[in-house]
Amino acid sequence: MARKDKILQTFLSHELLVSKYNISSEDQLLTIREAMQSDKPIIKALAIIVDGLQQSPPETDNSLRKQVLQFLNETAI
Repeated sequence: MARKDKILQTFLSHELLVSKYNISSEDQLLTIREAMQSDKPIIKALAIIVDGLQQSPPETDNSLRKQVLQFLNETAI
């Protein structure tokens, strides 16, 4: 399992996210690739962030912010 998958799983298993967004135990085991296909916006947004930060070189904060905002705006429609 890749490092970025473990990082994502750590976020997805956080008790605050689990309780607030009803993240199931199955969702907590997703890889980055699987999370990018998720129908839950919080999971996909976290996958975008983790994937961007684990690239070489990592994406800038501003670039990641734009990607996440664009995704969330598209999802809200």
